[in-house]
Amino acid sequence: MKSGYAIALLTVLLPQLCQCQLVPQMYCGEETCYDVLGVTRDSQRSEISKAYRKLARESHPDYVKNKGGSKKVIELAVENFQRIATAYETLKDAQSREEYDYYLDHPEEYYYNYYRYYRRKVNVDVRYVIFGTITAISVFQYISWMTSYNTAINYMLHTAKYRTMAKEEARAQGLILDKSAQKKRDRSKTLDERKDEENAVLRKIIEDNADIKGGYQKPKVTDVLWIQMFILPYTAIIWLKFYATWFYKYKILKLEYSEDDKTYLMRKNLKLSQLRWDLVEDKQKNTYCKLELWKKDKAKKYLEEKEEEAKAKMAEDPRWKRYRRYMSKGGPGRMTFED
Repeated sequence: MKSGYAIALLTVLLPQLCQCQLVPQMYCGEETCYDVLGVTRDSQRSEISKAYRKLARESHPDYVKNKGGSKKVIELAVENFQRIATAYETLKDAQSREEYDYYLDHPEEYYYNYYRYYRRKVNVDVRYVIFGTITAISVFQYISWMTSYNTAINYMLHTAKYRTMAKEEARAQGLILDKSAQKKRDRSKTLDERKDEENAVLRKIIEDNADIKGGYQKPKVTDVLWIQMFILPYTAIIWLKFYATWFYKYKILKLEYSEDDKTYLMRKNLKLSQLRWDLVEDKQKNTYCKLELWKKDKAKKYLEEKEEEAKAKMAEDPRWKRYRRYMSKGGPGRMTFED
């Protein structure tokens, strides 16, 4: 008898408990959309549409206004009409209704329910998302590269060695006068103004003459993602032409490699990017040529020898020896009583 009473009590209270867990800002708020339309979860779509049309006609603000409703009554009718429309929009679509039923059955999974609700509510064209993402990446790329470039130029501008060289070049071009002549010409200018003008001239000289490579080189607009994607077909055609020509010249005709092609093979065999290859000194490049490192077997042997030399050098390094002794005694997990 008691168990039957408990089951009956749960049957009455459980819907109310679930309803209390509903989020006010989602769907129909703290009231279920089924209750708003006066239908059940087993109702067919036709029944839901029929109930909506009836309630929408009775609660329409124009209908209430024509019946002589007061301003407050009309405002309540507007709110009620919006609730009815929201309930119908939620239940008329099969996918939306399935998501709403899951929300009712699992109110504790609020993060997942939030995601599903706002994903359907905020309908954004994926093309705009892709466009915005690529644009943002392109802008970030250019700003980042320009920041690195300006850092390198400012470093050279304030380093005595490069500043002196830039001054000599500026004097040779007549852009900077001797101090006495410059004072006579710029009597009306303050010291800071003269210094700013000199820095502007020296910066221009450094930008025109400095050969900065690697991550600090001057950025090009054509290197950003948007332009690279735009010229991708052209780039693909160039590469296909290159490999087709390579195959014809060196695989079919068996010709000797040209100097440029030897350089390409050496860089490829040594696993160096174009930027890293540009930083290699000419003397070292000549050494690579003498060793004929465009040949794959010789390049592999060269890399193995360099690796062995590095291991031998590391083995003789006092810091490496101390580290090995430290690790042989237990490393960071050892226990001592020295303290």
